[in-house]
Amino acid sequence: MKKMITILILIPVLLLSGCLNPTVVSLVEKAYEAALVENDALVETFFAEEYLAEHPLEELSDEMAEDVRNRAGVKLMNIKEHREDHLDSEVVEKLNEAYDGEWYFVAAQTDDETIMTWVVQRGEYQYYIVDGEKVDVDTYLEDILK
Repeated sequence: MKKMITILILIPVLLLSGCLNPTVVSLVEKAYEAALVENDALVETFFAEEYLAEHPLEELSDEMAEDVRNRAGVKLMNIKEHREDHLDSEVVEKLNEAYDGEWYFVAAQTDDETIMTWVVQRGEYQYYIVDGEKVDVDTYLEDILK
């Protein structure tokens, strides 16, 4: 009976926790916080070099700071990680083809109509954001999530 009660208590806690890997969610939150305080040097440390080569740091940082302002704070951006079983199979297939090894899919609500999706991978010493894309809410709900 004690085991049953423990299980019944833990299931909602796990489901409501909002993320499965707090490290990757925390990484994205910290990148947004650094952008908000205009610390571009710190923002740079959260992104892979390849991503920064395609996205100018100053523009990226400005856009991220604007996203935080649109939502009135990082905590209100509903940042969460989605496991493969919550993503459309075509999305998972594309991510598996694009990235060697394990990847993590993180979503952040940037305004009422837009979701920013981030792909995070573990590097040799830390996690890095390796890709990001803004999508409208309808695309996110219909094409990305199951």
